Amino acid sequence: MPNFKYEVVDAQGRMTKGIIEAASVADATKMLRADGKFVSSLAQDTGASILNKSIGSPKLKVKDLLMICRQLSSLLGAGITIIRALDMLYQQMTSRKAKDVIGSIYEGIQAGKTLSEAFRDQKKALPDIMISMIAAGEESGRLDEVMSRLATHFEKEAKLKNKVAAAMIYPAILAFVTFAITIGLMVFVVPQFAKTLEQMDTKLPAITQVVMGMSNTLVNYWYIFVALIVALVLFFRSFKKSEKGGLMWDRFKLKVPILGKSVKATASARFTRTMSTLLRSGINVLESMEITSRTLGNRFLEKKLYESRNDIRKGSSISRSIRGISEFPPMIYAMTAIGEESGTLDAILDKAADYFEEEADAATTKLTAAMEPVMIIIMAVVVFLVVGACGAPILSMTAGIM
Repeated sequence: MPNFKYEVVDAQGRMTKGIIEAASVADATKMLRADGKFVSSLAQDTGASILNKSIGSPKLKVKDLLMICRQLSSLLGAGITIIRALDMLYQQMTSRKAKDVIGSIYEGIQAGKTLSEAFRDQKKALPDIMISMIAAGEESGRLDEVMSRLATHFEKEAKLKNKVAAAMIYPAILAFVTFAITIGLMVFVVPQFAKTLEQMDTKLPAITQVVMGMSNTLVNYWYIFVALIVALVLFFRSFKKSEKGGLMWDRFKLKVPILGKSVKATASARFTRTMSTLLRSGINVLESMEITSRTLGNRFLEKKLYESRNDIRKGSSISRSIRGISEFPPMIYAMTAIGEESGTLDAILDKAADYFEEEADAATTKLTAAMEPVMIIIMAVVVFLVVGACGAPILSMTAGIM
């Protein structure tokens, strides 16, 4: 059975800390309360091992969010209390991060917090859309419906991400193979030819001298190249993380011919899907725009969408406020205007999201299709240059003998 760290307060107000063994959070709570003590903190004990420390982003993965929403929707719809539902969900989660989050939410509710407050305390791990929709669902008494909508939202978001990731696998493999072949030729093949050509004591063509010089530099000063690559990678990552650099980079991606179309289509799909989900759950327009602006995956578009809220504050409609975002396709403005006029904005945006998700898939497919021949051409040019550099002296010697 797992161990749980606890903090309890007795009738005299004295706090006690310790570790208790129990089958679940609920069982541990019952055991601690049996002595008439108040449980102020309870969480699974993961030990002090470095292997148990969190690595990477504290945000939960989309598949974990999907499971949480789907399970809570089913359990709450069946009439199970939120405390019992969280306890059951805790035992089903396989991710340690997700377990910690659910355990902390459970503790928060046990300490007297509302569900929305307990979820808001986990804002480092949970997306804004989830926290806001749970607050709206709790207020309206339709928490199971809200969880179902969230599950659908995360399911479609996961499908979109998986399509993009799957489409990029082959170009990534080609890029790696191209790099590996280039290094292999320059480090292992060219030096062997260089030894042979030196023994011939013949004048080498310019291309051969250049390739041999590059190979010699790479073999003898490889650590400089490694340091340079690491420095460039760190600089680029730092540049992208900075506010100004991130805006410049994301704006540049929008202007690249094929890549830009893919980025715009993906952002459009996320905008329409997220706005539809939030509006359908009763979130007001300004808050929906603010939350949606953080889901687009492009900081330049996020900034422009966030700023468009100023027009809505002045009484402008959503369709007019986003018309200044020229990077969005015109269809978004038209569909939003139709939805506002007919009073079915959430339904219209949901249908538009389906369309833009297909567009994003098609644009990503075109991007990868364009990258494949580029990688193959680069690989062919590298091989041709190396083979030409090594073969040119032999051909010139043969021609001289004949």
